[in-house]
Amino acid sequence: MEKVDILLSVYKQNEKYLIEQLVSLNNQDYPNIEVIINDDCPDSPCDRGIFETYLTKVPYRILEQDKKNLNYTKSFEKLVKASTGDYIAFCDQDDVWFSNKISKSVKTLEKENALLVASDRQIIDGDGNVIVDKYRDEHHGQTESWHTGDDITVNNLIVTHAVGMVLVVRGEFARSTVPFSVYTGHDKWIISCASKEGRVAFIDEPLVQYRRHGHNVSGVLIGIESKKDYEEKRVLINYNLIQDFLNKYPDFKDKDKLLGFATARKDHKIKDLYKYRSIAPNIAKFDIMLVFVPDFLFKTMILFARKLR
Repeated sequence: MEKVDILLSVYKQNEKYLIEQLVSLNNQDYPNIEVIINDDCPDSPCDRGIFETYLTKVPYRILEQDKKNLNYTKSFEKLVKASTGDYIAFCDQDDVWFSNKISKSVKTLEKENALLVASDRQIIDGDGNVIVDKYRDEHHGQTESWHTGDDITVNNLIVTHAVGMVLVVRGEFARSTVPFSVYTGHDKWIISCASKEGRVAFIDEPLVQYRRHGHNVSGVLIGIESKKDYEEKRVLINYNLIQDFLNKYPDFKDKDKLLGFATARKDHKIKDLYKYRSIAPNIAKFDIMLVFVPDFLFKTMILFARKLR
């Protein structure tokens, strides 16, 4: 049976959450798994004994620690480069996987002849209580309405269509996407590459529990407090991501549309934002509003944008 590498990046972990995650990895019903671990916090390394204690059924290896923090995108890039599996699965340190997460994902990849598969997810709080039983049942935006076989390349480059911990990817393909762009997370990059190069699939049932505890790395407009922040950390960063993607795929069929939307955002071109609004309707709406709103009203707009997602 094909080998699956579970790529786990840890950083200043909550021990209770990490133990729950390791137990869920240990209980996977897929028989050929290896867990590859990168500790991305050299100043406060993880107790390695925790892996020996809780990964009793599956082999694991810990990569040599770097002298400085890589950040989560480059930590996962390092893990991908170290992988040898036929498939890889990205793993965060504070979630919980259902026991059939790997087996069902691999089966779907084979059945659909896909490069990448994502699944739905439950949302749990810091105490493990389920607060959303099925994410798609309560979120009906563009990022939660795609299906197996859809071309989501352009849209995903603007707004990520699946979080990393729900992804399982063909190993050889994943390794071909290295280096990841430094202007985004590993999930957005690899989903975009997979959708451009082949077929992506979706499993319409939760296979993981995503823990929302107030300290998650990702989130809507996290770290944005002013129009300048938004320009630098969202608009220009996304524009640079698109440049990286087009450097990798200069023949991309939707290059003009993608670049047109990114340029319209950067240059505040209302007409073009409206023209390309179907790529990311909420972002187009937000950016058009932003042209007319003074900075002191920006905090209100941030609250509005967070409700839209």
